Amino acid sequence: MYIERIFKERLFFIILSIIILIVLIPISISIGVYKITFIDVIKYIFFQNNMPPDIRDILLFRLRRVLASIAIGFILGGSGAAMQSILRNPMASPFTLGISNAAALGVALALLAGVGGSISRWVILYNNPYVLPIFAFVFAVIQTSIVLLLASRAGLSEKALILAAIAMNFFYQALLSLVQYLLLNELQIALIVFWTFGDVGRVGWVELRILAIGAAIISGYFIAKSIDYDLMVLGDDVAYASGVDAKRVRLETSIVAALGASITTAFSGVIAFLCLVSPHIARLIVGNSHRYLIVQSMLVAAILLIVADAIGRFVLSPIVLPVGITLSLIGSPLLIYLLLRR
Repeated sequence: MYIERIFKERLFFIILSIIILIVLIPISISIGVYKITFIDVIKYIFFQNNMPPDIRDILLFRLRRVLASIAIGFILGGSGAAMQSILRNPMASPFTLGISNAAALGVALALLAGVGGSISRWVILYNNPYVLPIFAFVFAVIQTSIVLLLASRAGLSEKALILAAIAMNFFYQALLSLVQYLLLNELQIALIVFWTFGDVGRVGWVELRILAIGAAIISGYFIAKSIDYDLMVLGDDVAYASGVDAKRVRLETSIVAALGASITTAFSGVIAFLCLVSPHIARLIVGNSHRYLIVQSMLVAAILLIVADAIGRFVLSPIVLPVGITLSLIGSPLLIYLLLRR
């Protein structure tokens, strides 16, 4: 009876989170400089033939932001919970691998080389809008590969993975600072700083399709490995005794989580805080069982990202704050609350 009650409670909270997420979609779409009521959004969704062209464009733009927030939330929320389990560290996330600094270095080198565009002191023009995301993604993947290679040489334990990531992270940070200090002008440095803020508004329809496909694949992998994560939290010896190859699962999960974080970082900038705070909130709701924790972390991350984006469009309207800033302002008090709750 106790197990059945716990199952029903966790399932209830997951279903409740799904309902909240669905309700937030039209609410978020209604928020912005151009005022559209919640009722009008519902009306335009179900009666699109009566929708004026200008309102249709606004709704589609806001809908794209919301869908991007959901896809990114699913990727980063699941990745954060998975990385914290395989590394047995509540402060771990895919960005522990140093992805953000490596991606920023890729953007800096793209600006320096002027690949696919032209750069003057006051103007940056690119013929291909995917140049910066491609460079960010490639360098993030390179960083992940180096970290995993170094960790594998040291036995691929959780401590080896973290130490290799810290070492490479400082190395990439030093290279980025060196390039900014010696080779880039003020406009290029400002662009790198703005890119690191994180903004779901940069995601276009093509990028959204890529994120949606990535979210489906990555989420499915994490959910399929949820029982393995439960065993790995207890230690590698327990996992091996139960038939789980801890090193292989740690390697696979690190690769999948890093690829997911690299894709989101390439398209939307750095939203690292989401990976850290959403699994902790999810644990308060559904507990430590990864069958529920992975799903709940994804839902919590998506909800937080939608709320942060809506607040960023509303609080200083018509100025739109990048979601990375508003998310940190929202998430930091939550993390402090979790700290006080021990």
